[in-house]
Amino acid sequence: MLLLAILSLLEGLLFLLVRNPDILKQCPQRIGNMIGYIYARERPIIKFEPACARYDPAIGYTLKPGACTFSGREFMNSYDINVLGTRDDEASLQHPEIVVAGDSFAMGWGVNQEETFAKQLEKKIGIKVLNAAVASYGTAREMMILRRFPTDRMKYLIIQYCGNDIDENREFYLNQNQLPIMSSQQYKEYQELYKDSLRYFFGKYLWIKIKKRWDEIEQRRRQSGVVTGRDEIDLFLNAVQNSGLELGKVTIITFVMNGRNPDDSKNFPTDLKKKLAAGNYPPYLKNMIVLDFSDKLQKQHFYVLDDHINALGHKIIADTLAKVIEARRAQ
Repeated sequence: MLLLAILSLLEGLLFLLVRNPDILKQCPQRIGNMIGYIYARERPIIKFEPACARYDPAIGYTLKPGACTFSGREFMNSYDINVLGTRDDEASLQHPEIVVAGDSFAMGWGVNQEETFAKQLEKKIGIKVLNAAVASYGTAREMMILRRFPTDRMKYLIIQYCGNDIDENREFYLNQNQLPIMSSQQYKEYQELYKDSLRYFFGKYLWIKIKKRWDEIEQRRRQSGVVTGRDEIDLFLNAVQNSGLELGKVTIITFVMNGRNPDDSKNFPTDLKKKLAAGNYPPYLKNMIVLDFSDKLQKQHFYVLDDHINALGHKIIADTLAKVIEARRAQ
């Protein structure tokens, strides 16, 4: 009975914190990280929302053309989605000079369309910017979707990297630079699993914590059995180099964004610079501009429950990108 009472109390405390970000703000960062992990296992996911996303046989899914609303416990935003399935207007599809590739961070998860760093950058420098980022894409799919856009006038390609891109990039490499795509039936099954994840049952949050430990063990076991001869940066560069895009005259700007606590890929900028300097790469990779936002983005630039950047965080990224591009154009 005592054990049941303790477990019930713990579940109740977790329930309270997951549903009250204002209370969570007052907690130590370690508690915030734990609750953020739980929330991420039951939060809305745009790629499975029928109003905002659609199945795509060549790339898995894209955003759904038209308009939709996507929200979490800390935000509610309108999305205007162009005919090719990215969060931007139709005018931006017409031969943009700057293209943004990335996942949910670059797409603007949690901010209004005009608050994304892509749109803020466009306003600052007066050059057409296309936001081609889609939530949950790895580098391989970020490059694949770009093949659908007119990139003949593209001068700058901004790639926002995330530590979880490594799984997709590894799969791309292991399959001879081809990415296996789920079937429409698999996509529907994932949507059903997603619906189930939104439902609450007593003990759910304790179960998530227990399962986390088990998943960590399983992940280490699986990774130890996968031999590629390529590290995280090799896989990233491979996905870009084998994208099928004509990048010879394009300046690539890359930065990593993992959320509020960037443990994954924390050395990515430094290690990428070293590898590019030492390796035999084509000029468009060799001359890549690598940015590091780890000292610029602080706790106040992220949501509390959701670890995506808020509008202030997007502004910092846009300001930095504008300075880099304007300096480049002045040369």
